[in-house]
Amino acid sequence: MTQTLLQIFPDPKDLLALEPEELGGVLLEVVPGIMQSAGFTETPLVDQLYAVNGPSYPNNHQVRQQVIMAIAEAINWLVNQGLLMLNPTQSAQWYVLTRRGQSLKNRTDVETYRKGKVLPVELLQPILVKKVRHLFMRGDHDTAVFQAFKEVEVAVRKAANAKGATIPDSVVGRDLMRQAFHIDTGALRNNAVIPAERDAEVALFVGAMGHAKNPTGHRDVNLAPQEAARLIVFASYLLSIVENR
Repeated sequence: MTQTLLQIFPDPKDLLALEPEELGGVLLEVVPGIMQSAGFTETPLVDQLYAVNGPSYPNNHQVRQQVIMAIAEAINWLVNQGLLMLNPTQSAQWYVLTRRGQSLKNRTDVETYRKGKVLPVELLQPILVKKVRHLFMRGDHDTAVFQAFKEVEVAVRKAANAKGATIPDSVVGRDLMRQAFHIDTGALRNNAVIPAERDAEVALFVGAMGHAKNPTGHRDVNLAPQEAARLIVFASYLLSIVENR
């Protein structure tokens, strides 16, 4: 049986402590219990907390207004994420779940969806989707970034050796990048551009190893999700360069 907001948050302080996206995930759990043929409105959500008879939040006007605003913010977040929409067949503000919203059943699903939005899969090379995305999704951001740039290193070695280089396994990280992209002798150098641009590409790959792969391989960096996502997308860009060579 679907829980009510009052059952989940018997104290208004707990509800008000949530960010809109967090409360939005809870609303997706509660909505099935108030859904009608036309959808639902905000009123029954508030009524769950301020019942005329039975358990209820204290009738404090200021707190009640804050609760109403918090619920409205959460609904607005769900709409902006494409999980809710106004029912186009109704003149009043009746909300219905979108097809995407129907696929999310609880706050855990919403949290997974949020993390997936931070790291857009459409920007990732297939190998990163396979080997990195699941690490990011479970919150292991340092390991995800390390693995992403390890895949860059592996790809560079394979591509360089496939083009006739003989780079031994003992040459790793920044030294590998310097050999593979050397402006005069590198197997992966781009002879279609001027030496200065080839040199900049060496610096790009060498810097990536030093800045992104090495720190996460030697200590806890505690990367924030957004920062980790940016680095993983950067690794995807580097992989695309290697693949084009």
